Amino acid sequence: MSEQTFVSYAQNGEDVVLWRALHDVVGGRYVEVGANHPTDHSVSRVFYDRGWSGLCVEPLPAFADAFRAARPRDVVVQAAVLQTDQDTVVLHAIDGTGLSTTVDALGAAHAGSGWEVHDLVVPAVGLDTLLEEHVGDGEVHFLLVDTEGAEASVLGSLDLSRHRPWILVVEATVPMSDEQTHAAWEPAVLAAGYELCLFDGLSRFYVAAEHAERLRARLSYPVCVLDRYVPRRVYELELAAAETEHEREQLRTEIVRWRGQVLSRWTEAAAAAVSSPGAGGHPGHEAARLRAELDALHHTVSWRVTKPLRTVRSRQLGRSGRA
Repeated sequence: MSEQTFVSYAQNGEDVVLWRALHDVVGGRYVEVGANHPTDHSVSRVFYDRGWSGLCVEPLPAFADAFRAARPRDVVVQAAVLQTDQDTVVLHAIDGTGLSTTVDALGAAHAGSGWEVHDLVVPAVGLDTLLEEHVGDGEVHFLLVDTEGAEASVLGSLDLSRHRPWILVVEATVPMSDEQTHAAWEPAVLAAGYELCLFDGLSRFYVAAEHAERLRARLSYPVCVLDRYVPRRVYELELAAAETEHEREQLRTEIVRWRGQVLSRWTEAAAAAVSSPGAGGHPGHEAARLRAELDALHHTVSWRVTKPLRTVRSRQLGRSGRA
């Protein structure tokens, strides 16, 4: 991989495996069906940040709007992808999650488990139609299908003899379960000239026959320490820790500077008092004046340095507790 820090945003390291396979492609294209959020658990985010762009299909309005705001190079289609003759479909939506589904039984199961499910009528479209409109004869370097139980219908709307993604990644388990679902759609994928390279416990990775010699080995094993990646959560904690330490160093420098000023002012005032004890009044009055000046300097140090230092320390402890 590149020497640049590779921050993995994906839920299960899918982006690490795909980057291992495709890191030498410049300005590539992805297609995500069930794109969800543009950053959180996003497989394509690291590719976008490295100059790629693609077609992202997401039926939930909030996520589609977030994509448009965060990733202007991507084409965003707000719809559900299905093999259907209908123009619309009911989406059993669970806001803020990746669990929204067009499968009635799964929607009912989520509601029965305590999730807040509400139904939305959303546009429905076949994947072939979208690819013809937005990709045409262009290359698709990876196609990701993550549609919470509707994968068979999505793949049924795609002609793999016409559109040939180099790599196909399909979620292959029942949502929130380890029960595998690929038997319903894998035979058609294999028959279309795709080869299974990897099952990572959640998704299955296939490579088109015409790219298998180049990519098979790169896709043959799951994410591992040799990939030299950092999970997003760890990366953000490390950044926060570095920022906190930088703030603490600045505050330590301030403490030293202010202490120096306090000592210098005190020494000057004490020397003046000794050399001219009668100037302006009783020595006790001079001592009181000196104490007042020292108290004022102490208050300044507390307000300018000590209080911010305690704030930084509390913030650091709070982050450690949430890690």
